[in-house]
Amino acid sequence: MMIATPTSALRKCCRYGWLLLGGVVLAGRLAAGPQFVSETDLIDRVVALIDRRLALMPEVVAIKFQQQQPIADPARENVVLDQSVADAQAMNLDGVAARAFFSVQIRLARAVQAHCFERWRTGAEPPPAARDLVTVLRPALDVLGRELLPAVYLASSALAARPIPTLHSQVASRLRRPGTTEDLLAELTRALSALRLTAAPTWATLQRVGVLRVGTTGDYAPFSDDRGGELRGLDIALAQDLSKAWGVSVVFVRTSWPTLMDDLGQRRFDLAASGISITAERQRLADFSAAYLFDGKTPIARRADAARFSSLEAIDQPGVRVIVNPGGTNERFTREKITRATIVLHPDNRSIFQEIIAGRADVMMTDGIEVRLQTRRYPELAGTMAEPFTRAGKAILLSPGSELTARVDAWLVQPVNRGQIAERLERALASGK
Repeated sequence: MMIATPTSALRKCCRYGWLLLGGVVLAGRLAAGPQFVSETDLIDRVVALIDRRLALMPEVVAIKFQQQQPIADPARENVVLDQSVADAQAMNLDGVAARAFFSVQIRLARAVQAHCFERWRTGAEPPPAARDLVTVLRPALDVLGRELLPAVYLASSALAARPIPTLHSQVASRLRRPGTTEDLLAELTRALSALRLTAAPTWATLQRVGVLRVGTTGDYAPFSDDRGGELRGLDIALAQDLSKAWGVSVVFVRTSWPTLMDDLGQRRFDLAASGISITAERQRLADFSAAYLFDGKTPIARRADAARFSSLEAIDQPGVRVIVNPGGTNERFTREKITRATIVLHPDNRSIFQEIIAGRADVMMTDGIEVRLQTRRYPELAGTMAEPFTRAGKAILLSPGSELTARVDAWLVQPVNRGQIAERLERALASGK
């Protein structure tokens, strides 16, 4: 999918071809509005490109058959293999794994060609009419090869996470055809699973791929809110604006508060934007952009109980049920401050406030902006304090030492200075209601 020195036409192909050719399902989803990218769709895109390449093999070998040429062309194959590996490494894909991946594809292509060749040789069937090898077929194969590396890049974490038997089923069901063997398909599955990103994304990598991968939780309005399959919120809008400014497309990768830092470390996305608070713990493991707004932890409770929970001391009492979503700064703050009240974990941040309304919990401590939103949504709820307990910046999360951090900061200065972030926040609060 990647190439070391793409032309402008190739860059356009890399950026948009996977969307246009990756199947109607994926293209349709993205056209409908920002949504989480499907890992299955990303893997299907890789397999579809391999399938399209194999589908051209009967035409390729028909020309060889007519011209009495051998199936194998080691000189060309070595050139293609070396260039593919170099392009993969330029995209921070493991070179050894990339060589194994392209090598098994060459052997699959040979196997399909050999099957066709033998049937024609024995007279079982005539060879098909073939388009010109030099002017049509090889350029088509080259285009598919250039699209394949960016597809692999985008799917690398999904490929690594998919259990081998499940991945094999997805691969083999699409690629089985006369001439292929189960051993070759199993080898291809293993090669796909072994593909890894070896380093955090660079600016050059991002430009080659043409797609910015943004990790987000989808459960934290008004920053990142999955509303019936469509993502909304301030950070979703910021990610879209950033990708547009950088001249690339954007896909949203699902993460969660408990897995956020691990997902970043495993390079499942290039950056994360989800109303993420800057903390010392996170700063030890990652980079942050400049803060684009500041907020702090504050309580929310049933309106009838607001006066009862007007201080931390009043909240931290036996019999009080303090509810919290696990994995983020809400849980960290709650466990640091609450020693006598009962802490209740609720895994779904989108339904947690209904637990308070229903009387299954008494109070939650979360960011003031979320309190503003939820009290608009639910008149039964109210913030209980005028000033928050803490003050922390919200920022974009990046890999440690990422060269993208400075570019994010340079971009943030513009909308911050123009007051656009504040405007987007108010729109997100209004639409979130």
